[in-house]
Amino acid sequence: MLVDGDAGRLKTEADEPGWEVDPDDEWGVAVIATVGRQLKLRREAVGMRAADFGKAVG
Repeated sequence: MLVDGDAGRLKTEADEPGWEVDPDDEWGVAVIATVGRQLKLRREAVGMRAADFGKAVG
């Protein structure tokens, strides 16, 4: 992994080209929103805060 000097964070595969969702792509936006909702529901079901989940997944 590399460190992004401007943002002060680690660069990951998600920073690579191809991970962006075109805002005009309604299906892509819907998929991302659905995944986010499911993660939140499961995280909350086990009593985990968002910050704790972030640390757990790196």
